[in-house]
Amino acid sequence: MDIQTIVSAFELFTGEENGDEYYQLILLAVSEVESVLLPDADDTDVRLTFLCAALAFYRLQQILAARERAAVTYAGKVLKESQNTAYGYAKELLRDYLQICSDLLKSKNFTFSSFAAGEELISC
Repeated sequence: MDIQTIVSAFELFTGEENGDEYYQLILLAVSEVESVLLPDADDTDVRLTFLCAALAFYRLQQILAARERAAVTYAGKVLKESQNTAYGYAKELLRDYLQICSDLLKSKNFTFSSFAAGEELISC
């Protein structure tokens, strides 16, 4: 997988030229995807580029949503629920790319989990 192409796809998802800022997060996503590839999967398949970028985008949105939940408002009140619509979008995007890449992954029940506030598991 070409990291620079993954960074470009990540920037497409974020809408900003911030890939270098999140380079370590992108590398983590690549590592997660590589760990579940079938032995004979072609790691140059363009679908994997977008899966890695979608996973990095999802992880970024998890971080931002967690920060948002813990944020303090001007009046000093803690926000109880996330209003991060990008998180929901990122989750759906990741599901779509997991489905698109399902023939390249070791398990049809491949799972990325989210533990923030006891939330759902994402699986494909």
